[in-house]
Order: sequence, then C-alpha cells, then structure tokens
Amino acid sequence: MSTHALGRQTVARQILAEISGRAADTIITSTRLSDLGLDSLGRLTLAVLLEERTGRPLPDDELISVRTLDDLERLLRPTERSA
Repeated sequence: MSTHALGRQTVARQILAEISGRAADTIITSTRLSDLGLDSLGRLTLAVLLEERTGRPLPDDELISVRTLDDLERLLRPTERSA
C-alpha cells in the first residue's frame, strides 16, 4: 500500500530528526547518517525506534549498509518477495 510505505518514509525522517536534533524538513534523501552524527549507538537507537514504530525488524546486516535517508527509506519499502 503506497500510503503505508509513505508513512514509513515519514517515520524514518522523523526518527532521524529526533536522534540528531535537526528539523525533519532539513533532512533530505541524500543526507548521510554520518552527517547527522549517528555513531554505533545512534544506529542502534535508530533500529530500535524503527522496529517499534513500523513493526518491522531490521537485520543488522541490512542496516549496516545504510548510508543515507534514501538508503533507509529503500530498506523500509515492502519487498516483492514474500517470506
């Protein structure tokens, strides 16, 4: 459902804003998580909050490859394959 996916994208941006202390509207898709000051603890906080708010666990091996908000939003999109 596209509105659900859009909601997840909004959630990702909001969580990054909360963690970094920046306004959500200043975080664009190309914003690097490292530029937001996310260290390993920040990434752990991000993973926990995303799982709580989206109901979808994010495996460490997938989250470690995330560099930008766009990467994160892509990871949160529903996949074509069903498990």
